[in-house]
Amino acid sequence: MNRPPRLSPPRLVAGLVLPLVAYVVIRAVIGSATGALAITEAVGATWLFVVAVVRRRVDPIAVVSAITVAIALAAYALTGGDALALKLRRGAVTGTVGIAALASIALGRPLLVLVCEHVAKVNPERRPEIAARLADPARRRALVVLTAIIGSTLAVDGASQIALALTVPTRMFVADSTAARIAVLGTGLVVAASVLRQRPRRSRAT
Repeated sequence: MNRPPRLSPPRLVAGLVLPLVAYVVIRAVIGSATGALAITEAVGATWLFVVAVVRRRVDPIAVVSAITVAIALAAYALTGGDALALKLRRGAVTGTVGIAALASIALGRPLLVLVCEHVAKVNPERRPEIAARLADPARRRALVVLTAIIGSTLAVDGASQIALALTVPTRMFVADSTAARIAVLGTGLVVAASVLRQRPRRSRAT
């Protein structure tokens, strides 16, 4: 089973900025902010889906992205070119994932713990190692904290994206939403990195 790509800050920034650049170029070519937004969303989802097919593995992100883009494009077509569905898609996806992560903690099944258990299930050779790590209370608490950080970050991102979708004109939405997303996700990464740096110190103190 192939490992997923590491989510480094440069990769995250590139994933946010490149669609903005593509949107600006496409809008300049076709002269329509709404059309450029539709094409940018479709191309991004298609790229994720193609990469998943080439790697021959099911990528939940690609599946969710493709489904939500298809729904948004259908709504866009049925409403005669109203861009609201396209704009709401961004916040709906991250907001839903964020709420699901927070709900998983409330239900006593933190999302990152479930991910680790799934990795152990599909990788029998790593099962003893992962089981030992999950049996460590400190490591399990760290996964709960990180799940809370991820859930909170994505929930805030979803709320900010939906607010922008409802208040900002389409011609300004992509730039404003990208700036807001970089600020929110950047803050989440800083908080998560701070928690991970403090954990070894606490372990040594203990």
